[in-house]
Amino acid sequence: MTLRKRLRDTSALAGLAAVLIAGPAFAQEPTPQQDEDQDEAAELGEVVVTGSRIPQNEFTSSSPIQVLTAERAEQRGLSDTAQLLQSSTLAAGSPQVNATISSAFVTDGGPGSATISLRGLGANRTLVLLNGRRAGPAGTRGGVSAFDLNVIPQSAINRVDVLKDGASSIYGSDAVAGVVNLITERARDGGEMSAFASVPFEEGGEQFNISGSFGKTFDRGYLNFSADYYRQEKLAAGDRDYLYCRNQYVFEPGTNTRADRIDPRTGQPQCTDLTWGQVYVYGSNFSGRAGRFQYDYDGDLGNYIPTRPTNPAVSAQYPNAPAGFYLVNYDVPSRAVVNNLHPFALEESIVPETERYTAFVEGAYELGGGVEAYAELLLNRRESRTDSYRQFWNYTYTADFLDYYYGPGAGGDPVTGFTGLNYLSATAITDHFDQSQTVDYSRLVAGLRGDLRGWKWDVFAQYSRSDGDYTSDVILQDAVDSTSFKTSSCVGTNLPVSGRPCIDVDFTDPRFLAGDLTAEERAFLFDTETGNTVYEQYYLEGGIAGTLWELPAGPLGMAAGFHVRKDEIVDTPGAVTLADNSWGLSGAGVTEGEETTNEVYVEFAVPLLADLPYVQSLDLSLSGRYTDTDTSGDATTYKVGLNWAVSDAIRFRATHGTSFRAPALFELYLADQTSFIGQRNIDPCLNLDQRVADGTLQTTDPVYVNCRNPAGPGGGVAGDFTGGVSSAEVVTGGGLGVLEPETSQATVIGVVLTPPESNLSIAVDYFDIKIEDQVDVLGAGGILAACYLSENFPSDPICSQFDRNPTTSAIDQVRDSYLNVAEQNNRGLDFTTRWFHDFSWGTLGIDSQTTWTLESNQSTFADFGTDFLGDIGNPELVGNINATVSRGPWTAFWGFDWIGNQDNRPDRIRNGQSMFQVIDGRTTQIKADAEFTGFHSVSLTYESEGDGWTGGWTVSGGIANLFDELPPAASSTAVGTQGNSILASQYTEAYYGRRAFVRLSKSF
Repeated sequence: MTLRKRLRDTSALAGLAAVLIAGPAFAQEPTPQQDEDQDEAAELGEVVVTGSRIPQNEFTSSSPIQVLTAERAEQRGLSDTAQLLQSSTLAAGSPQVNATISSAFVTDGGPGSATISLRGLGANRTLVLLNGRRAGPAGTRGGVSAFDLNVIPQSAINRVDVLKDGASSIYGSDAVAGVVNLITERARDGGEMSAFASVPFEEGGEQFNISGSFGKTFDRGYLNFSADYYRQEKLAAGDRDYLYCRNQYVFEPGTNTRADRIDPRTGQPQCTDLTWGQVYVYGSNFSGRAGRFQYDYDGDLGNYIPTRPTNPAVSAQYPNAPAGFYLVNYDVPSRAVVNNLHPFALEESIVPETERYTAFVEGAYELGGGVEAYAELLLNRRESRTDSYRQFWNYTYTADFLDYYYGPGAGGDPVTGFTGLNYLSATAITDHFDQSQTVDYSRLVAGLRGDLRGWKWDVFAQYSRSDGDYTSDVILQDAVDSTSFKTSSCVGTNLPVSGRPCIDVDFTDPRFLAGDLTAEERAFLFDTETGNTVYEQYYLEGGIAGTLWELPAGPLGMAAGFHVRKDEIVDTPGAVTLADNSWGLSGAGVTEGEETTNEVYVEFAVPLLADLPYVQSLDLSLSGRYTDTDTSGDATTYKVGLNWAVSDAIRFRATHGTSFRAPALFELYLADQTSFIGQRNIDPCLNLDQRVADGTLQTTDPVYVNCRNPAGPGGGVAGDFTGGVSSAEVVTGGGLGVLEPETSQATVIGVVLTPPESNLSIAVDYFDIKIEDQVDVLGAGGILAACYLSENFPSDPICSQFDRNPTTSAIDQVRDSYLNVAEQNNRGLDFTTRWFHDFSWGTLGIDSQTTWTLESNQSTFADFGTDFLGDIGNPELVGNINATVSRGPWTAFWGFDWIGNQDNRPDRIRNGQSMFQVIDGRTTQIKADAEFTGFHSVSLTYESEGDGWTGGWTVSGGIANLFDELPPAASSTAVGTQGNSILASQYTEAYYGRRAFVRLSKSF
């Protein structure tokens, strides 16, 4: 058998093995070639499949595997590895990090990154392999720890094996939730060129991909080369009418009738995005409330609101507005014309602009004596850019806004004699809030493998390096603080941190409020900084596997080996962040640290019984691993599997194992980072008396009792406290010296049914994963909730992790470093079905996958937990169904991916939050749920036959999201939204809308 033939058979057989193990998922129907490959198994002898290091000559395993194929991805119009993995049922039931989510939120890996989190247990707990070998992390900022799926293009992938149970004893740390094995195309002897385009029916979000590959097999080796270019055009909020202009999105109680406040200028529900063009005046005559002055940019506000209140009882509380300004937000007509949607919002990136360049080379050469040298080289560059906008403001204390406009010493409003102002703030808006990243990733593998008296051995070394620059637009804190725009001039002084010569900036100038800054103002207030993150991983691994001896039921297989790894991270933020001089954003220090891991493992495949009544075969698998780390000590993990084939039609399988995860480098070494959060989002002690009056809280409840306790933080909280005005500072740092490693247990029990001569396969697997001592941050809200719910209040140590101001009762600071929480649990059922049949007109194949999650929760402490099941972003049910019809060179495809309903209402009720919102004196009902949503895809593929330029062509095209299904909408007061659309990873594809795609490839 030639080397090329052996390589092709190995790839095909491994795929077939995974298909049969899974009862297959996203797999293709058996073809005559696969039947031929199975017949040749005896000649090939043994293959290694994901989930075991022991070569086996049976295509069965006690561990369930789901297979995702590149061909199925192409049929669905996907050209991105992250889209392929995150759309699988193992990921779609939980929040994922993709380019959209990582650009909208602070996520590990930085903006633009994309990771995979199986079962929602976290990307840190999902091990990603590339051709069976651990792949190093990539990304930017201090939170780099997981493999970035941007690194490997889908065009280089043949298939993806997803091991659906824990495998730390087989593959090492991080394989808690499972393993994702990205397997590249290896059996090449020739070349292929491919071009792909995906174009939404509406402008924005286009995707383009060009790839080429060439392989050559010769007598003693082979060499494969592939190159890939990918471009994702920006999808802006303004490109889709459902992604901008966030509304109140409320309804008349018990009906489907919208009850939003209506903007009279448009006749539509009022937008509630960022406010702009306004000055807030706080004074004694306002009874502690802010008078909001908005400039009349369109010259028509007088057509909708009066210049001052008409109610005599309140008229004296408000001054006349300065020229061009109107006093708004004091009655219904004025509240309806508050400026809440700036043109900057329309340019905000929903899907960031991204370019990727990738080159992948692999080869092998037989040295003689049964020894083969091999190597892999992966080079990747990702360039991404996110456009955004933001508010910023300044305060002037003991200054008179009206004196400023009417003249110094005027003594207040000449009509009302308005005096007694305490301070004013001016809210401006700017598009100086863009971010960009350039990440260079390289990975080199070199090794030797061979056969020694029937035992296969393999020793290799790997080095990977991620070098990422991240550039951010910032506003200088000292520039804003030094601008006393009403009381005095700062000209002639220099800023204390940035050192810039100070200029006077009028924050109340209508031009400035609208974001139209002069070049001089921009140069004074703004800056752009670049940080750098380098993550390097080195490791050496070796193993040997083969048959110890023959038992009555078959060969006793064994594998053993070692693994030595070193990880290093150095994250250096930009100069402004290092100086903590970025207005409204986090400050951070240099995150630097390293970890060394030493491991040894052993695995056995034990055939117990064979060819007995009701026992066609009964096999036992055993594996164990010893791990020793510099920072987290040592641990031993194990896994036991049982595989019982009753007959050709029925097979039972079960595994139980433990896992070990040492804290990631950023969890250990993260330098203190500061951020800010609205106090009303974290404080459980708000509106206590009102909640008692509403019946949502009892005076005997722990929250009420503890919040009112004068011995508590800050001396207790008044029953009418409504929350601090300013944001709370949150400080997050690493837990070196405090953190312990995570441990976990995973159990999977399944049955596979393959009725004879039915062409039907059904697999049902029950999974139960429990993580103890999980490494996490509680979040500012979690810390406060844990304190005020504690039975040991106020002496519980968690209550010392925040400061409540004894004068204002506001939360000043929360210290939220990484620690070990109690546990996290996830259990449920996976259903997989496949059926195919040959008809006279062609072959029909149908497959379906469903994941039903039964439990998903996290307990931060033994008596304090959070249940995520059914919440938005964590649906109980997700699934898909796919059908293909093949006839000659033609293949037609239809796919339907669906996401079950989700509901945040139970959580709101449990937390004492109302489902109703009072708007302008009217009681309205919010929407805090997501309805069942499904997306259809169709495509048609033609493969030409023959030689030369007439043959080897493949043309496919189709439509994704055929019926232009939109993401579910919800009220922004209850759910995170983009526009009115729920912002969750499950709906990222829906943001594009309906899109057409076409792929053209040529083999030669």
